[in-house]
Amino acid sequence: MQRLTLLLAFALACADPSEPALVPNGIWSESDTWTGQVIVTSDAADPRWPSDPVTIHAAAVKGDSLELTVSFGGGCLGHTFLLLADGAWMESYPVQTGLRLAHEKNNDTCKALLSRILKFDLTPLKAAYTNSYGSATPGIIRLRIGESSDSPLYKW
Repeated sequence: MQRLTLLLAFALACADPSEPALVPNGIWSESDTWTGQVIVTSDAADPRWPSDPVTIHAAAVKGDSLELTVSFGGGCLGHTFLLLADGAWMESYPVQTGLRLAHEKNNDTCKALLSRILKFDLTPLKAAYTNSYGSATPGIIRLRIGESSDSPLYKW
């Protein structure tokens, strides 16, 4: 296990930072809940990010986490998800950012309709906001999530 960890760390250290990282940044729990971390990127629309179909049914901010209720096709292989946040802010009150849920089905050809809860740590987004606007004021970001009609507020 230690050798695998070192190999992964070496591969990530040598990766071109301008290219999307296709390494999953989360894990599935025994309760079929994906837990990962938001990735703040300069181009969430880059076609190199995974783009397999996924439907977002609900979104809610709970503390420093975003919980998404989703469904997607599959059932035979493992799927991975990345939550991508635009590095540029939409200037308004409150400030807004676009989020994109990238889904990699790993060539799963099964047809079952799966429903899952995805949880993403938003603290990297908070750090990017603080870097842009400072920490003197409370932070509020409206999260524009892809094609979803939900736009929850992330406040701290």
